[in-house]
Amino acid sequence: MTNLTPDTELATELQEVYMQATHWLQDISFLETETHFFRNMINRYQPAAAGASRKQEFEVKIQAQDTRLAALKTKIPEFLTFLEPFIGDLKKEMNLDFLNRYNALQNELESLFNALRTTKKALFHYTESIMSPINSRLA
Repeated sequence: MTNLTPDTELATELQEVYMQATHWLQDISFLETETHFFRNMINRYQPAAAGASRKQEFEVKIQAQDTRLAALKTKIPEFLTFLEPFIGDLKKEMNLDFLNRYNALQNELESLFNALRTTKKALFHYTESIMSPINSRLA
């Protein structure tokens, strides 16, 4: 096993962080597809009058998640721009802001994934409960 020099290790770590952040953009794209799918499900299955409030609840929840997605969609490229000078100049002084920004983005993305997963499960249960042979015909 060969030990890398500290500068090489730092350069490798920074490149990995950069690649991770670019993968987050792909994750955001996937999550946008998921919310689009959720909206289609809500619109495809029409609830009885009593279930209309549940439908509205999902619409509000999905809109809030869309807002979070849009925010992350701008924060991640900003982080990449912030990160680029460190990759090109290893002597550039780093402070804790670097780690704080990375961790905040990572936590926010994980939180959004968990929220969308929870919404998906609830939405599937909701659509199953309102499906009938008449309502389940493909549009």
